[in-house]
Amino acid sequence: IKKSKITNINILIFISFICSVGIAQAEKAYFDLSQNKIEIDTNFTGQELILFGLSDPEQDIIIVVRGPKENLTIRNKKRILGFWFNASSVTYIDIPKVYFLSSKSKIDDILDKKESYNYEIGFSNIKLIPKNQKDLFTDLSKWNESLIRLQKKKNLYKNFELKLVDDKLFQTRLYFPSNVPTGNYIVTIYRVENEKILSSNNKIIRINKSGIGNKIFIFAQQNTIIYGFGTIIFAIILGTGAALIFRKL
Repeated sequence: IKKSKITNINILIFISFICSVGIAQAEKAYFDLSQNKIEIDTNFTGQELILFGLSDPEQDIIIVVRGPKENLTIRNKKRILGFWFNASSVTYIDIPKVYFLSSKSKIDDILDKKESYNYEIGFSNIKLIPKNQKDLFTDLSKWNESLIRLQKKKNLYKNFELKLVDDKLFQTRLYFPSNVPTGNYIVTIYRVENEKILSSNNKIIRINKSGIGNKIFIFAQQNTIIYGFGTIIFAIILGTGAALIFRKL
């Protein structure tokens, strides 16, 4: 059976189950994913997941996917005497490496600004906290814009279309590009009414490396010293072999 057929069957089973529960009385927006795990190998070129579910037609749905967090550094380059140099930089702490957003309307049209800020919904509401305390007293608006712009350029920060069917079934297709980082991704569904969040519901997507590349990565993490010496020895052997070949030539 093809993967697309399996996905369609899963969606139909999910809809049948939710209808039997009675979504009108539900306190959460029930949803599911076509799969909750992505394996990255050497031939990985990106992958699409389908998110689908049911909710009250009187309410709005907002979907946010947040990737694993890390410190991100933005650099400002200047050209001096024909050469480019890193003139200054700002490092932000605990920034989601991936941030996907999906809703049927603009966030500002369906959600109160205070709610958006508190729940960090929308690119402009991601809390960008500088690592250096002195930067807390500096206007970082241009740096913030640069960070969001660069992440969008990498397709790691992106808006996705949310489709509605009969005002009850919602669906969005999330595309994870080839440069997507590994780790656990939190998928959150927010149920909104009268510009207020009524409830939220979470699921996890796990993205892992697979194959020989993953085994080497795990070994390097668990045996740092051995891996380091091994790479040095390998480089020496490779260099010596190349030198001998060129001598013979």
